[in-house]
Amino acid sequence: MSPEQIIVERISSMGTAGIKKIDLRKEFQDMEIDVLIERLVTSGDISVDKKGTAYYCWHKDYYIQNLLNTDPKFRFMYEAVKHLELSVNRTSDGLAKTLETLDNNFKNSEKLTATKDLDSISQARINNEPAMQLVTFKNEFDLAIGNHSSSIGWVELSKVRNEFCKKHNISNEVFYSFVEQLTNLYHDKYELSTGGYEGLTVRGLLHGFVRCI
Repeated sequence: MSPEQIIVERISSMGTAGIKKIDLRKEFQDMEIDVLIERLVTSGDISVDKKGTAYYCWHKDYYIQNLLNTDPKFRFMYEAVKHLELSVNRTSDGLAKTLETLDNNFKNSEKLTATKDLDSISQARINNEPAMQLVTFKNEFDLAIGNHSSSIGWVELSKVRNEFCKKHNISNEVFYSFVEQLTNLYHDKYELSTGGYEGLTVRGLLHGFVRCI
């Protein structure tokens, strides 16, 4: 057993009472007690504190309990810290549960959205209308405008719609629903004009012509 272990065990045997440093010197005269104690304090195995006129050594497991037994001010501060720690832990647990609940709600919401999307696709198939993404529609719509527009860029929506519905097997309602979404989302890209026999109704007026700006 090393000298450090011998000293630690001796100090630990004294429990919360501790042992005077001078008594250790007397008991272990063949050891450099001051050097050993300094090493043990640095490593955290023991604590040294002055009590009265003498310096006492305590094992790390008993030093806190000694202060709680002998120092009312320390005991008050220790209990306050423990109470704060308990409150923080409770708050952390509550926050963790709240975050878990939010995460579960978010996942459930994602599942519900996915289910609704699948329902929409299924309904489209029931109606013999293939599901189409807005980005796909936009690319096809821009191409159709480019192919049929006049010298100043205008094209009748009915002409685009007629070609589009035949090519993609979608209804007039679906076509104009996509057109409405596009012109609302990209109002700086598309311009509508009044006239024509069919189209979108904007502010009470039928807009049957469109062009890319």
